[in-house]
Amino acid sequence: MRPHYTITSSPASEPITAEQAADHVRIDSNDDLAYVRDLVSVAREYFDSMTGRSSAQISYLLTASKWSDLFDNVPSASNRSTPRDLYAIPLFRTPLISVESVKYYAPDAEALTTMSASDYRVATATEPGIVQLKEAPPEVADRVDAIQIAFTSGSDCTPAMSKHAIKMLVAHFYEQRTPVAFTSVQQIPFTLQAIIDNQRVRGHFA
Repeated sequence: MRPHYTITSSPASEPITAEQAADHVRIDSNDDLAYVRDLVSVAREYFDSMTGRSSAQISYLLTASKWSDLFDNVPSASNRSTPRDLYAIPLFRTPLISVESVKYYAPDAEALTTMSASDYRVATATEPGIVQLKEAPPEVADRVDAIQIAFTSGSDCTPAMSKHAIKMLVAHFYEQRTPVAFTSVQQIPFTLQAIIDNQRVRGHFA
């Protein structure tokens, strides 16, 4: 099962304003401004999910059912010879600011165990950001939320290309309010898809 990213706190501000988005869409009236403001959030969430980036400062919770969902080549409990650099967990919401906690459910446990911060390293300068366990990961319970990593990512300086993609998404969502118009499915324009592909963090699969 693929890891799941959940937003746990909304950003204080969006990378573009509703007015900037409305100007891009060429909306002269203020009647739709509230709707456009909502679309900015929708567009930003979509762009981030497709690229593995975080276009605003946001807190996330990454959940996974087992360690192998997060990284490959996890050794068995009896094998400690595998190089430690294999215990690296990429956090696909770039740029990474901080990791608040790494928690897991031990087998037969009803409460989460918090891993000591001294048991892992955090690399914020890499793309994507990395949590690297110093030792082999502990055994976890058989449940979909067995591993939970809380972290914060984003930047106050969103790249111009990302902002433009979000504007284009707002325009697309505004003009295509239903999935089918005039009996034909409206797909994302090629120019927008090209920007999304360009901005996608290496290794991220939407």
